[in-house]
Amino acid sequence: MLFEFETPDIPWYSRGGWGFADKTSFMPERKVEICRLFWRDQAVRTIQTEAARYEGYHKNMTNYDFGGMVFRVDVKPGAYRIFAECTAGKDKILMSVSGTHPDKIQDFEYWDAAGLIPNGNRAVWEGNVWSYSFVTGVPYLELEIEPLKPDVEIGVRKIRIEAIEEAKEKNQNSMPVIYILGDSTAKSYVFEEAPMSGWGQCFYRMIDDTKTRIRNYSNGGRSLKSMYMEGRLNDLLLNGRKGDYVFLQSGHNDERARNDGVDPDGEQIRYGGGSTEEMYRRFLSEIFAPSIRCRGMVPIFVTPVTRIDGDCGDNAVFENSFTNRRFPQIMRETGKKLNIPVIDLNAKSVEYFNQIGPIAAKALVMAVEPGETPGKTNSGSYANGNPFNHPDGTHYKEGLSKQYCRMAAEEIYRLKMEGLWIQIDKLYDLLSPKVKKGVKTGDFSQVFPEVCADTERGPGSYYRNQIEKMVQLGVFHKDQKGCFYPWKLCGEGEFYRALKQLWNLPEGFTPWEKDRPLTRKRAAFMLYDGYVLRFGLEEKNKPPYMTDYNDISISPDDPNYDSNIPLGATIYYPLVPFEKLEDMEELTKEEKTKVEAVYRLGLMRSEQHIRRGSLKNGRLFQPDLEVTREKAAKLLYFCFVLKQNVKKENHRIDD
Repeated sequence: MLFEFETPDIPWYSRGGWGFADKTSFMPERKVEICRLFWRDQAVRTIQTEAARYEGYHKNMTNYDFGGMVFRVDVKPGAYRIFAECTAGKDKILMSVSGTHPDKIQDFEYWDAAGLIPNGNRAVWEGNVWSYSFVTGVPYLELEIEPLKPDVEIGVRKIRIEAIEEAKEKNQNSMPVIYILGDSTAKSYVFEEAPMSGWGQCFYRMIDDTKTRIRNYSNGGRSLKSMYMEGRLNDLLLNGRKGDYVFLQSGHNDERARNDGVDPDGEQIRYGGGSTEEMYRRFLSEIFAPSIRCRGMVPIFVTPVTRIDGDCGDNAVFENSFTNRRFPQIMRETGKKLNIPVIDLNAKSVEYFNQIGPIAAKALVMAVEPGETPGKTNSGSYANGNPFNHPDGTHYKEGLSKQYCRMAAEEIYRLKMEGLWIQIDKLYDLLSPKVKKGVKTGDFSQVFPEVCADTERGPGSYYRNQIEKMVQLGVFHKDQKGCFYPWKLCGEGEFYRALKQLWNLPEGFTPWEKDRPLTRKRAAFMLYDGYVLRFGLEEKNKPPYMTDYNDISISPDDPNYDSNIPLGATIYYPLVPFEKLEDMEELTKEEKTKVEAVYRLGLMRSEQHIRRGSLKNGRLFQPDLEVTREKAAKLLYFCFVLKQNVKKENHRIDD
């Protein structure tokens, strides 16, 4: 289809045709003033004169309306390549299609934190010609052309729309792909963010990798609206083939709607993430489901997992956290109406939290304590606990991510047994033999052999995530009963062998093969010797977590040090300066030198007043205190993360 504007007769849109319209159809609706349109020199043009509308504009902002024009054309649902020849280029014009964000659809290079999933379908300006490939699930396209500067005339000369061939059939040798599209609770995280995890990054443990593979398009802060408008859904659809699966999960960021439109990410903001219940329903039924299906792919709805209070009492009873907006229920209802299978992680997550109890639940969410991990957020480092004393009950660790994958597999089996969808039968066949056995018997010990019988609930679960990772790595072990015995004292030899294996230390590492219980000071000695061999003591060789990779690094020795973590500061170091520790007189000069080095490096902290979700610890190092196996696992997990590439996905267990 070619539309040229060679005569003064400006075409106005009427149903069943094409032309310039006075409003957009995307949510929320945006009106334009068609009275401003005029024709000159074979182009439809406009001038926007209110300079105030452009004040404070920056790329990727969530709310603006520069007027301009909307060109609508009715098409069949499908994929199209769109070309627009304009009177100016990207220095004067913002160009988008059907509610997409003009900056974001051309700027994203990768969709994931590790840079493994490139954006292969970016909008391109070549001089005055803009082009973009786009999949629409609704029977129309709307091109939005806006002036980027006030009092600048812009216009469009030609618009060409070409249908892209339908998604290709898979050949005999190609495997179906399971695409996962969701928010931070489904995202694949990197070691920089450890121990945070999303269920999408662990789902590879559910599948038979000789039959299928996973592509996780999820990322933090995403809602249905933002996944659509930044081109994330669009790129997935253009890459997919007939018969591929799309697991769609959203809800947490769609809730941005609690202050009457003032929220810069609220539902009435043009590019905000929030949705009303009706908008959420429409996104599912009018945009996501039909666009996935028009490409021959199979939509699977996944309800969002519940949040918990990361600082709740030990007798708390958990309920579904989606009370302001009933998004999980709307997803269930929409799935039933559209005959789309629904994996109900929301209901399963509430059930699971109540099954394991508050103590175990809090250990699996991101209510971390000082010394658990050197990872960081944009607000600061996790090394001293949650930045801003935030007991995060929305995000979670790998220990919970694996359980959500188990629940998803169980839901796939439940849907298979209902016998309503042939696509579910095919999806079930993609699960690994061990997982198929697990969903039938309820025994997932062969799928997750690192899970220990005595750390799944109760006080023994406090360091469950660290314990499971150490067992998975093979540096710690459970007995024949499947128990870890977290409160049992750790032996010196056991800790020595674990650290040596974890850091791949050479034979020159001082041997500590004695069977006597490990004390904190002797753990410090081993950590010091191992650190020197692994990294050396030169400042330039410090692991990235200990350096200024967040641009600011403040130690307790700095006069500007703030133990409450100023915004943007890394603050890796312990909260209490070494000079303020009150029990160092028990050590010899040589012992004190090693303990001080380990303490200043942040490898060990005072555990006196440590608690989850709080930036707090004490002034006693307790050098002669014997170390339990769970505390040893905590120290070793910290060391495990420390050696990793910050941009590598953090579920990997290779060196």
